[in-house]
Amino acid sequence: MKNITLAYRSLFKKGRSNGIKILSLGVGLAVGLVLIAKIYFEQTYDDFYPAADRIYRIYGNYSMPGEEGGEPSLMLSGYTSGGVAPGLKTEIPAIEAATRFTVFNFSDKEDVFFTEDEERRSGKFIMADSCFFDVLPRPMLIGNAKEVLARPMYALVSETLARSIGHGENVVGKNIRLDSYPNNTIIIGGIFEEMPENSHIQYDAIVSLASISKFFWDGTDNWIGNERYGSFVKLHPSASPESITPAIEKAKGKYLDTESLQKAGYQVSYTLQPLTGLHSSDPATGRMSVMLALLAFALLFTAVMNYILIVISSMVGRSKQVAIQKCYGASGRNISGSILTETLLHLFLSLGIAVLFVIAFRTTAEELLNVRISSLLSWSSGVILTGVCLIVFIITGLIPSSLFSRIPVATAFRRYSKSKRHWKRALLLVQFTACTLLTILLIIIARQYHMLVNDNPGYSFDRLLYCQTEGVAPAARAKAIEELRRLPCVERVSSADALPVFGSGGNNAFYDDKKAFNFSDLSEVDTAYFATMNIPIIDGRRFESGSYKSPSIMVSRAWADKMVTVSGWKNGVTGKTVRMTQHGNVLITGVYDDIRIGGSGLHDDPSILVYSNQPQRFILIRLYEMSQENIRRVSDLLTRTLTGKDIVVIPYKAEIAYLYNDSRLYRNSVLIGGIITLIISVIGLIGYVRDETVRRSKEIALRKVNGATAGQIIGMLTREVCLLALTGALAGGALAYLAARKWLEQFPEKIALSAWIFLAGILFMLLIVTGCVILQSWRIATENPVNAIQAE
Repeated sequence: MKNITLAYRSLFKKGRSNGIKILSLGVGLAVGLVLIAKIYFEQTYDDFYPAADRIYRIYGNYSMPGEEGGEPSLMLSGYTSGGVAPGLKTEIPAIEAATRFTVFNFSDKEDVFFTEDEERRSGKFIMADSCFFDVLPRPMLIGNAKEVLARPMYALVSETLARSIGHGENVVGKNIRLDSYPNNTIIIGGIFEEMPENSHIQYDAIVSLASISKFFWDGTDNWIGNERYGSFVKLHPSASPESITPAIEKAKGKYLDTESLQKAGYQVSYTLQPLTGLHSSDPATGRMSVMLALLAFALLFTAVMNYILIVISSMVGRSKQVAIQKCYGASGRNISGSILTETLLHLFLSLGIAVLFVIAFRTTAEELLNVRISSLLSWSSGVILTGVCLIVFIITGLIPSSLFSRIPVATAFRRYSKSKRHWKRALLLVQFTACTLLTILLIIIARQYHMLVNDNPGYSFDRLLYCQTEGVAPAARAKAIEELRRLPCVERVSSADALPVFGSGGNNAFYDDKKAFNFSDLSEVDTAYFATMNIPIIDGRRFESGSYKSPSIMVSRAWADKMVTVSGWKNGVTGKTVRMTQHGNVLITGVYDDIRIGGSGLHDDPSILVYSNQPQRFILIRLYEMSQENIRRVSDLLTRTLTGKDIVVIPYKAEIAYLYNDSRLYRNSVLIGGIITLIISVIGLIGYVRDETVRRSKEIALRKVNGATAGQIIGMLTREVCLLALTGALAGGALAYLAARKWLEQFPEKIALSAWIFLAGILFMLLIVTGCVILQSWRIATENPVNAIQAE
């Protein structure tokens, strides 16, 4: 109790910098603990399901014929044909339950739908069979999930979506319709509890799979082709994936004509992957966790080191008090206990500041981490965060208490001269290293993000808009396109079935009845597509209106080069006819320059575009000038023309930026972490320089009396710190190089790790340090030396 009273009183004593210690430690804890909670959150995906360790996702292993003379191509996919999951359940008794689901929209965007009152809402819709909750259960609030999902055109909705639809009223029995399928009415049959955020399957509504023929082609019984289903099984407690592998092979042989597939060069097999490891084992998750761990460690370690640095700096001022306590009988253990209690009080106050800091910047934190703060908090994560706080307490408490307990009793009668400079220099070195590391990482991440967003993908998107018109009749689309072409602000208009920014499906090209290679199929476009997208034509001609003798395609430069290599054609591919899966025999009318497909693809991925004389679902609009007024004009026209359709006009550049949203969040996270680390380090540096100038005040005064100028005094104080900063900056640069190489592995196209990036980070750190030292030492360098000598 006495120690608590002493610790409380010490809070208000001058010269101990308690406010700075507590504030810097609190800010470091706020960011560091939130990042650690995020890392733990990423490693615990899907563990909320009952018996999660018995749930597995079915992966399809597909081996397809290679290019002429090449090795077969192998593909591991988390999507299977619709009949695989129920077929395995039928054939293998060790499987307790099986289910499969598919999505309406393969992007991560929400589906737009309308209520009975024509109110617009959005949410993520999936389509699942009646066994879905047998394998991946959620608590039901209203209704029976199995019964609802067995009925065509019925759906379950989440609690949050239900509140949005019914404004607090019961929505069971009400109708909704998806904007992309306006002719189909779906009846709400039940309400389930909200999905946790740490689930790799996210949905707000489940439509019964019995309804699939109303929306898509019904391939629910297929064992080959139409691989659009996420398939899951739940094994009996005594079973394991290894024990049922022979049974899986036997079931496959019953439903698949494996002999014919093998003759054609195809092989199909299935493996089971644990549900709880699907997210954490993803390389992207691993890279993100490493980066966040590095950032959290840098922040926490810097904050802890700064706290210790300030405590050690106050030893000269507190030494006489400790010595007097020893004179009155206090032992080293009593002194240690007093310092530990003081540290514990500071830690509790720092945690309070951390909580307030997180609350104040909650919106920013949730946007950067892409998860609600409340979702990061659980009993298990709380144990880990408590353990981290305990480690912080041990480090910040034991080191200072050990040093204070060894202050000699004689200090009560004479000046305590030990400066603990080695401790201070070591702590500053760690802080300089962390700051340089984060500064260089920030430069690299910012440059990579800028390159991704602004790099030329092979087409122009700076003045490009698009609008999705799924569910609109072709005649209405054609009318809308003609109306758009009359707008003075519109330069060109075209339509396409797919956009390069969203990626593409794949198809195979054949030569002499043998598979030549696989390519990206960008599907149908109209005659104005190439001009609207500004895609250069390097051979042949663009699509022209009129009828072709056979389906016509244009191919990319990479596609043409591959086909020339395979076929041996001497005069290129234009005018030739080839066979392709899905399209049959097609005529190649021209070659366009390579374009990037999706966000992580390379420019030289082979691709094709197919001619269509019908307007497609995506309308592309190129403006003369990109402005809010022109976007509004386009949106108003489409809204008037395409009645009954939810119209959203989106700048194409926004989709390009969204592709690299993770990189943007990394950049912002490192920026915030770097700023906080730098501020904490500057506080420590200022304290160090201040203590050094006080400790060496007599020496500096004597130097000035003997003719030393203010510049020489500042240079003397700066030289030592800058050498320390240079050592830390070089160490930080080396660590940044290793971390950046690891992070850049995820990008096929990446910036070069040029030497100037590291030099810029090191010079920035040295400039900050030099500036702080000069500002802090200026007063004593210009002060009358008599004052310092008199004080001595």
